[in-house]
Amino acid sequence: MKKKVLAAILAMAMTAALATGCSTPGSKGNSDSGSSDDGGSGSGGKKRITYTLREDVPSMDPQNSNSISASSANIHVLACLTRNVEGEVKGDAAEKWEVSDDGLVYTFHLRDGLKWSDGQDVKAEDYVYGMQRLMDPEVASDYAFIGYILKNGAAVNTGDVAVEELGVKALDDKTVEITLEHPAVYFEAMVSMCSFGPARKDLVEEYGAEYAADPEKAAYNGPFVMSEWKHGDELIMTKNPNYWDADSIKLDEICIKTVAEAKTGVAMFEQDEVDITIVPSEMVSQYVDSEFNTEAYFTGADDYIMLNQTEGKPFANKNLRFAMNYGLNRKEYNTLVNYDTYVAAQRLVLPDVTSADTTYGEAYPFELFPLENDNAKAKEYLDKAVSELGVSSPADIEINLLTTDTEGAKRQAEVLKEQYEKNLGIKVEIDQVTYKERLEREQVLDYDMVVTGWVPDYSDAYSYLELWISDGQYNHSGYNNPKYDELLEASNTETDAKARQDLLFEAERIFLEEDAALVPLQLRQDTYLVNPKIENFNVYFVGYDFNLVYADLAE
Repeated sequence: MKKKVLAAILAMAMTAALATGCSTPGSKGNSDSGSSDDGGSGSGGKKRITYTLREDVPSMDPQNSNSISASSANIHVLACLTRNVEGEVKGDAAEKWEVSDDGLVYTFHLRDGLKWSDGQDVKAEDYVYGMQRLMDPEVASDYAFIGYILKNGAAVNTGDVAVEELGVKALDDKTVEITLEHPAVYFEAMVSMCSFGPARKDLVEEYGAEYAADPEKAAYNGPFVMSEWKHGDELIMTKNPNYWDADSIKLDEICIKTVAEAKTGVAMFEQDEVDITIVPSEMVSQYVDSEFNTEAYFTGADDYIMLNQTEGKPFANKNLRFAMNYGLNRKEYNTLVNYDTYVAAQRLVLPDVTSADTTYGEAYPFELFPLENDNAKAKEYLDKAVSELGVSSPADIEINLLTTDTEGAKRQAEVLKEQYEKNLGIKVEIDQVTYKERLEREQVLDYDMVVTGWVPDYSDAYSYLELWISDGQYNHSGYNNPKYDELLEASNTETDAKARQDLLFEAERIFLEEDAALVPLQLRQDTYLVNPKIENFNVYFVGYDFNLVYADLAE
């Protein structure tokens, strides 16, 4: 198996009871494995790969999939217009496509003979309906924002314009025409996401909110079909003989196993019961140099401390925001919180996203804030902040740190509290709440600072930068800079690739160098135990975590 270090968010939200339906012992090449077949874990003679998640897949409804774990499962059972394989965009249901000279109109031509798993023909209207459903306010998809790139997308989603006015239509049974709000060089990759995938109108109307809640409540046109789903236990996908490229699919089955505790997953791997499982950060050092096959992947998650900059809040003061950046020891934080398994971040945009003709990080190197705290510089900014805030000393500055009630989040918060109280002399109060409450309070800006992050929806700097547009849907910090907004708006109409990227980098520079609008923390890197028999195992930082579509198991 080729080893890759990629940016990719394998943000696998997970929780449920351990069961063993598809996890009987298999062969990993160990002489004492207790199995003589050539498959993966629990294969029973079939080529099966089993991987673990710490909670059940949230949804198999493509238009209601708002997590990486759900998207990763869906790309195995859907043939979207394109397929993204580690950044290389290939035709999937669409054999070819054209783009208008102004970059606004994409015309996709479907392959001949496409079939759903129940034998019905796949038609262009199925893709039109899927995208209309994504943006329909009646559906209330959490991921509808991703479709704002479509002509009238935002207006449809807010109910101001009829769904039929969305910029997507079927010219005939085999031709899908999509019109965009503005040119987007990354759109070909976006339509590989399950959110833009097809949906069967007859089945949606039959099952309503239960669409795709169980295998029999949906149809599939991808490499696999969902054949069994024991909610909270396991989800099994079986090879689809109706897929247009079925001859290239080597696996018979993929099993997603719900294992609430990561340490339990490790134990199951050692017993040859699963083929891929995450290693808890605190255990990584035990496995990287062991007899077991480990693979490390940047998950693509860019974590930071988001600062509430609304009027009346402490971080409305720019100098205090700079002090927070220079008063943080990112290296120490990574050691204490992540056991040195992540990488300290010094900027906002993930360096691995695509630029004009290289990676963004190579084209625009930018390491603004130090890896270790610079107390002298922090004090310069802090002294100004103390004066501007009208307090007598840093000890009079009290900051609320909002966090969730997990042990990992508690550890994060305690390290930050200790550093900031020691290095700056301010007071930090930790406020632990449920994950749901944390998200709700972020949305209404009821916090001072909170550790959060972002995963790109497409391989472009804009995916990170669009969050902070002054009236942006996901701007939960109160950041507002008209020049920043202008640069982002200009990038949407700039057709020269290099000039467009220059605009985006200038926006990032303003965001951090002039405004210190957040505190970069870390780029997540996860370590997995992987069955060494697995070939062509792909990970990527946009749209999915694991891609096993063209994977195989060596004999």
